[in-house]
Amino acid sequence: MKVIGFTGNYGNSDDSMDSYLMADSAILYTGRPFFIPDFADHFEATPSIVVRTGRLGKCVAPKFAHRYWDALTAGFGVRACQDGDSRMGALDRAFDGAAIVGEWVPVADIDDPLQEVVEVKVDDRVVSRCCLAEMRMPLADVLSAVSGRCSIKMGDLLFTGETGERIVLAPGMRLKASIGGREVLDVKVRL
Repeated sequence: MKVIGFTGNYGNSDDSMDSYLMADSAILYTGRPFFIPDFADHFEATPSIVVRTGRLGKCVAPKFAHRYWDALTAGFGVRACQDGDSRMGALDRAFDGAAIVGEWVPVADIDDPLQEVVEVKVDDRVVSRCCLAEMRMPLADVLSAVSGRCSIKMGDLLFTGETGERIVLAPGMRLKASIGGREVLDVKVRL
């Protein structure tokens, strides 16, 4: 299983789109606390809509991409921030717990999965409210581009982009998210 994340894929900013990889051990499912590690100055979390691939594919054409994902949820990508130390830069997004993932909502249960609103809150303050249709590079094109470089397999996760503001994590915070009004994520931040 692969966890692939993207940045710069939502909003009107001039940020260019980029990608990164995470280890499967980075996945932290809802209901479990996120423990702040001690190896960096601070940790930033950004909300994202996460999709799960449901079948094997290689060089998938965009017009067939809708067949290759079967569920979506809300999540947070967490990044370690260390002033002046870039020796472990590739691991800043790949450490254990860096991919916070909510409960999956099957695409078959949603009338229009690209338009379904995903709302993310930090301590009951809304930090993101958007849908997959707001991606700058459409999901079909993202799946096609990924599958052109490496085979996608059942259970791969795609963090589609940063849908809201970066939050510096602190003990006591509570990260929550809902899809179409249904709660899918609830994670407490601890030391």
